[in-house]
Amino acid sequence: MKLGRPNLEVFAATLLELGTQNRDVLVVTSDSRGSGKLVPFGEALPDQIIEVGIAEQNLVGISAGLASAGKQVFGVSPACFLTARALEQIKTTWPTPIIR
Repeated sequence: MKLGRPNLEVFAATLLELGTQNRDVLVVTSDSRGSGKLVPFGEALPDQIIEVGIAEQNLVGISAGLASAGKQVFGVSPACFLTARALEQIKTTWPTPIIR
């Protein structure tokens, strides 16, 4: 018994529909166009997808900057990489105590 389409397929199709209706809809992805089912989006709307490569920390920063400029941004990356790599940036940039 098939209940429906996988969530990721519905998400990608919805993004494509939204992006076609509104040029302010942007997708920022971290080398996950294929696994995120975003190939059709990239082919149809190449000016509305930003590929940052394996740099999830930058994905978060770029997405925040675009959103603060009024864009409707969707950051797409596998959850395990997005959370762990973004936390690495916080971990490695956290101020170290000054030892006197």
